Amino acid sequence: MAAHTCAQARHSADLEILARLCGHSCHQTEELLDRLVAACALTGWHHQRETDEVVWHLPAPQPPAPPRAPARPRPGRLR
Repeated sequence: MAAHTCAQARHSADLEILARLCGHSCHQTEELLDRLVAACALTGWHHQRETDEVVWHLPAPQPPAPPRAPARPRPGRLR
């Protein structure tokens, strides 16, 4: 799918070609797309049956997280 992803908001590929490239059947590819949505790797996808094209949307890029300060050791209690 990365090979069919571009800088635009809409990404697409022919379902049969995408399935063949993934080594899956069309049905397995649709299940894979559902799992990618569940894992938040995609925000959604749609199969356009008239053209047999699959269209998917990637989540918006997240800004990089600020670096975290190293953890400081906690003082232990003496008994």
